[in-house]
Amino acid sequence: MVLLKNTGDMALKRRARRIVEELNPRDGDNILDVGCGDGYYLHLLSNLGMKLKLTGTDFDPLALASAKRNLKGKNIPFVQADLMKKLPFKDRIFDKIVMSEVAEHLPNDLKGLKEVKRVLKKEGTMVLTVPNYNFPFLWDPINWVLQNVFGTHIKSGFWAGIWNQHIRLYKPEQIKNVVEAAGFNVSLAEPLTFWSLPFNHNLMHFAAKKLYGGNLSRETIKAVSKFEITSKKSGIFNYAFKFVNFVDKLNDLWTPKSWGVGIFILAKKKPGIKN
Repeated sequence: MVLLKNTGDMALKRRARRIVEELNPRDGDNILDVGCGDGYYLHLLSNLGMKLKLTGTDFDPLALASAKRNLKGKNIPFVQADLMKKLPFKDRIFDKIVMSEVAEHLPNDLKGLKEVKRVLKKEGTMVLTVPNYNFPFLWDPINWVLQNVFGTHIKSGFWAGIWNQHIRLYKPEQIKNVVEAAGFNVSLAEPLTFWSLPFNHNLMHFAAKKLYGGNLSRETIKAVSKFEITSKKSGIFNYAFKFVNFVDKLNDLWTPKSWGVGIFILAKKKPGIKN
């Protein structure tokens, strides 16, 4: 997918590709991105060349401000909303919903998913991703050892890695059970991204801080920004992207069952459910 060419985070790239493919957008679809963050998935959807009605919500006003900047001129409404209360939308209004890397932040994930179900049309589609409890050692070596040997983890900060600001991580069956309990039929539950660079999560965190810290030139930012559809890269960035893509291709060859950085869920609202 050309739109993903400038995405250097291999886990995000693989996750985004799966989301767009399985969401299967069609002209006229009314699509909500719950917990839209910086608006990356809405950016991808808005550049598919389709007539889509897109909306983004997030609890964090700073994230919404970032999304508005990144998608300036796209005519996409952004609304601050709290899944633990009530989304500011009527019942059964959206054809499809994206809920990526959100459930792990919610004090009550079941309640949040039921609220998502409420605004989804009858038999509407939801694509969801969450971080995997069975994450690979290379992704976050420190927390892998702490979690699997000592039964603990770093909760916040740079070295918190995959656990940073997350209430929980999920095993595939756990998130599938929660989604089904909320009133969905799950047709697909699969792990994503096993092979990665050592300390990949920390490297991405560091790169993001540098990218948005205002210390890089405009040309450098453009060369590595995931919101740039096409850009020319200097030698070092070109080689870096090629190396990351080479490592990522290992995920197409073989990955162990249930292990991965994330979990992808494809679900439909159960027929016969009013809200």
